[in-house]
Amino acid sequence: MNKKLLEAISKIDINNEDISDKELIENLDFLEKAHASIHNILITARMKKLMQDFGERETDIYVVTYPKSGTTLMQMIIYQLTKDGSMDFEHLYDVSPWCRFSAYFNKVMPSVGERRIIKAHDEYKMLSGIRKGKFIFVIRDCLDVIASLYQHIKDYNNPNASFEELANRKMRDWFEYNKSWLENKNELNILYLNYEDIIENKKSVILKIAAFLEVEMDDPKMERVLQRTSFEFMKKHETKFGEQPEHWKVYNNFIRSGKVGEGKTKLTEEQFEEFLNLSEGYKTEGTILQRYFV
Repeated sequence: MNKKLLEAISKIDINNEDISDKELIENLDFLEKAHASIHNILITARMKKLMQDFGERETDIYVVTYPKSGTTLMQMIIYQLTKDGSMDFEHLYDVSPWCRFSAYFNKVMPSVGERRIIKAHDEYKMLSGIRKGKFIFVIRDCLDVIASLYQHIKDYNNPNASFEELANRKMRDWFEYNKSWLENKNELNILYLNYEDIIENKKSVILKIAAFLEVEMDDPKMERVLQRTSFEFMKKHETKFGEQPEHWKVYNNFIRSGKVGEGKTKLTEEQFEEFLNLSEGYKTEGTILQRYFV
């Protein structure tokens, strides 16, 4: 990091410096890029500090996914498995913190209970140094991810977002993100799950998760987990899961549908061909990505 540059920037007082409006306008693109870079560095630094303060425990559980891959659903499954199931929290992040969210808003990560549930969308290198706890990694069909992400961006960020631009940009990201987590070079203790199995055979997946986390199961607990992670229940309690709305945001669409196979209907023929071409470079026999390369 260029400390001299940062020091120089920190000393600039725009009201007292001899900088013309013309110079500011001409350098706007550069300033935008510099702002984005510095902001990213700031968020990463905050995250590192938050994680250091949060510490590590053998009982920690990390829920890791590429965005829009069933993260909230998995958080709820684990919360219902490992806690008393109470819904008296104001927001899910109060009982299952998201480090990047806390860093963005400069908040402390809440440390709740013996078995802490931590959400992450981060690349492998951000979490690869963790030595305690267990990881549950969920993979969802790339095309369904893009369809869900597109709707989320329209609702929360940009009503005029382009599906074509998003699809072209996110396909390769999805492959690269999952590749590093599947390689797992630092041998983190990871249970890999397919999102589609959670939707289509939830009970058996819950039993697999319970065994991995060494959680004792009985019929009443299974009944509660199934009921409180149903679409109907989570839709009813949507205010505990989604973002709080601003005046133009679509508030009641965070728990949307979770359907399997939706993405294939939205791609153009050229985009689907691009997906197939990309998948050729990631066809590793035995990985749980195989089911998506059809």
